[in-house]
Amino acid sequence: MKKELIQEFSMRVTQASRSELIVIMYEIILSDLESAKEAFAAEDLAVYEKELVHAGRFISELMASLDYQVGLSYHLMSLYIFANRELTAARLHKQPERLANVAEVIEKLLDGYKKVSEEDSSGPVMKNTQQVYAGLTYGRGKLNEIYVNVNEAKRGFTA
Repeated sequence: MKKELIQEFSMRVTQASRSELIVIMYEIILSDLESAKEAFAAEDLAVYEKELVHAGRFISELMASLDYQVGLSYHLMSLYIFANRELTAARLHKQPERLANVAEVIEKLLDGYKKVSEEDSSGPVMKNTQQVYAGLTYGRGKLNEIYVNVNEAKRGFTA
């Protein structure tokens, strides 16, 4: 995954609600799958493997975070198991065509969770984090995120 994309996801995580965190995780998985396909096409098997392992970690996290008091969790688990199985087969047998199956499942789940996150008004999960504002800075005309409130001394996580 490219450094700029990692920074974007990191910034979004600090401002995300619970449902938005799931959306971000799905987007990271899709990004990893795309990077893996590109690496395989470039015959860079080390990066291919690394990207698939990273995507697998996120699928495992999604599996671990399911709440089985909600009936939908069992259906989600079966989809995650399928995606994980296809991801593992693509990695072990060097079959990137299997990644299309994983991407299809994740994209459908992503669409659903995007709609849920639009209606989620619970606010950010992380408290006491730095507020991010976007603005143009000096440079080659690119948009950078900058922090504006210089009077705030405390930031980060509280125990």
